[in-house]
Amino acid sequence: MKIALITSWATDISGGSGTALFFQSLLRGLQGRGYDLDVIAPNFDVSDYFGVTMQRIAFNARLPYDARIRGADVVIGLDWDGYGLDPSQRPPMIASSHAVYGDILQWESGEVATMVKAQAYFDRLMMHNAEVITIGSAYAADRIAALYDVDRAKIEVIHHGMIAQEWLKLVDAEPKRPHDHPIILSVGKMYPRKRTDVLLRAVPLLLDKYPALEVRIAGDGLMWDEYHRTAAELGVMDHVTFLGHVSDDAAFAREWRMADVFCHPSSQETFGYVYLEAMSIGKPIVAVRAGAAPEVIADAGRLAEPENPAALAAELDFFLGNERARAEYGARGEQRAAMFTHDKMIDGYDRAIARAVSGRKRG
Repeated sequence: MKIALITSWATDISGGSGTALFFQSLLRGLQGRGYDLDVIAPNFDVSDYFGVTMQRIAFNARLPYDARIRGADVVIGLDWDGYGLDPSQRPPMIASSHAVYGDILQWESGEVATMVKAQAYFDRLMMHNAEVITIGSAYAADRIAALYDVDRAKIEVIHHGMIAQEWLKLVDAEPKRPHDHPIILSVGKMYPRKRTDVLLRAVPLLLDKYPALEVRIAGDGLMWDEYHRTAAELGVMDHVTFLGHVSDDAAFAREWRMADVFCHPSSQETFGYVYLEAMSIGKPIVAVRAGAAPEVIADAGRLAEPENPAALAAELDFFLGNERARAEYGARGEQRAAMFTHDKMIDGYDRAIARAVSGRKRG
């Protein structure tokens, strides 16, 4: 069976994108199952969010004329890629959703909100046009159904699995160097919905008990300058290290190895690969009770109330002051991570492909 796999987002996982990691995991998994894939991925420069959004729209306008679409048995489009394909002129299509732009919109403002609103419109069209919708969590499936007025039965929840990344293989090889102060690690793109500012606001609440505390933040993005300003206004710059995007695998593995606790206070994740990464290496997690976090983490981490620096600080304190708890929750995480396998994810896509094809035949 020939599949046209479409994404206008970046596909290089070294950029730190969860969508790119999913794309590579799906691509390699489908290839491993014997599918014949045509990859349609222009790999635009995504550092300019406004520019790349316009490029993505233009790319989609050209898709109906792409011979690889017409020659496929099934089309899989990530997020809204493929929204303009005429259902009567294309093969059966799966909308593989990740960002759920209609859900993201609540966190954005100004010009970025305008771009996201446009993408939410295309997202809705894609969901209505596709034979099957796939998504990584029940939370996100419910949001798609509610925001886009889509029949929930049309949506397949397929929890993510992932290919083995190089940095993950290096974590255990890194020596656990002793350090004389507690370290919290946060990893993620600096988008408003990730709520890194809530972590920054939790830092002053921990300093009386942990005066040498260090928070190390890996990632870059639209909120880089604002988060620096926030840390300065809070007077915690001496306790926060902004690492930027860490592209060196050994250096990234070292950050994870040295951290006592991993914290990701995001209020909107459709799955959250970073949770799976943290669990797979036995790192205790503090997140918030929002988005897909409760579904993915379950009892393998501590969940604070969202948008609440004091609640986040309390959960961080639980781990920082308790080595036994760190070990216990780390072990829980490793056990839970084993549930989210790459093979299970591809099994789900086998079923979705068969459903899309059979649905078109019945139609």
